[in-house]
Amino acid sequence: MEGLVKMEMDRMTNKVKINWLDLLKVIAVFMVIVAHANDCIILNQDGNFNFEWGTYIGSLYRFAVPLFVLISGVLLLPAKLGTIEFYKKRLWRIVPALLFWGLVYVLFDGLVLNHKAWDKILMEIAKLPLSFGDSAPHLWYLYMLVGLYLVIPIISPWVVKATKRELELVLAIFIFSTFIPYLKFLTGLAFGVCDWNEFHSFYYLSGFIGYLLMGYYLYTYLPGWSNKAKRWTGAFLFLTGYGITYYLTISVPFSIPNIEMVWYYCSPNVLLEAVGVFLLVEGMEFKEGLLLKVIQTIAHYSFGIFLVHYFFIGVIFRYIAAHFDLHPGVNVLVSCMLTLFIAFAVVWILARFRLTRKLVM
Repeated sequence: MEGLVKMEMDRMTNKVKINWLDLLKVIAVFMVIVAHANDCIILNQDGNFNFEWGTYIGSLYRFAVPLFVLISGVLLLPAKLGTIEFYKKRLWRIVPALLFWGLVYVLFDGLVLNHKAWDKILMEIAKLPLSFGDSAPHLWYLYMLVGLYLVIPIISPWVVKATKRELELVLAIFIFSTFIPYLKFLTGLAFGVCDWNEFHSFYYLSGFIGYLLMGYYLYTYLPGWSNKAKRWTGAFLFLTGYGITYYLTISVPFSIPNIEMVWYYCSPNVLLEAVGVFLLVEGMEFKEGLLLKVIQTIAHYSFGIFLVHYFFIGVIFRYIAAHFDLHPGVNVLVSCMLTLFIAFAVVWILARFRLTRKLVM
């Protein structure tokens, strides 16, 4: 109990740098890059289509975005600022970057890659406040993140007062909600969902808000677990989630909606993967040295790396596929390492200038 109290005091005073969270950020951002390299296999853009390996890899990285949200649950719940102050601080970090990079991607795609007419380019720019475009599909995450930031100050008073048992009850409802897409697939019925109502009974306790609360719960109530218990549990959950994801991917009738259902971020199998990776890393201790410095540095620039990597990953993957006879899995690994290095270099340079720092940090 004393350890929990001390940890909570550290959280409230914000004095402790949690190195294992930095490692989780590095894993998450690298897996996002892997996801977009794997798109080149799934969408047959590499000249070496291999759906089998696309499925192996595609079942592996689905935890990346949920892992980011678990991290946010650790760092941001409960909110320490008032609602207005929280919105000013968090949304001011996200919205300008979202609009700026959305604009840059639209211009890059329209003027450099596909040579679109100006009327189409301007139409895509006009849509940016409402949604991401085809030129930068990864920016969907920022729109979702805005929603989480809007709700965090609202749920924070409850988080402060909730007992462990109350939190577990809400998380149990969230976990149950992850099965609803499968239930709808099998039966066509889903607790009130129909053509004119998408809000099922558990809608308001489903989605990424569940990952926020899960991250807070795991960080607050699991420090008493031994490292061995966390590692074995994490490995079991991750491998189980990965196995289920792969099996369902090759088993459902092939269609994009069915594959997306299996790979849905708020599915039970992806939840198992995300929590498994979290437990594998949670509480790790690192000695001062080069490895820790590399982890901290990449984590420090992870937001910017996420924003700019999409400029490079497709081009690099297709270039390597065209010029080197590599196995698709090896191509993904090499392409992602190169992309991580280039994206890091670009963000590091942009962070040196006051005008662009806020757009990548």
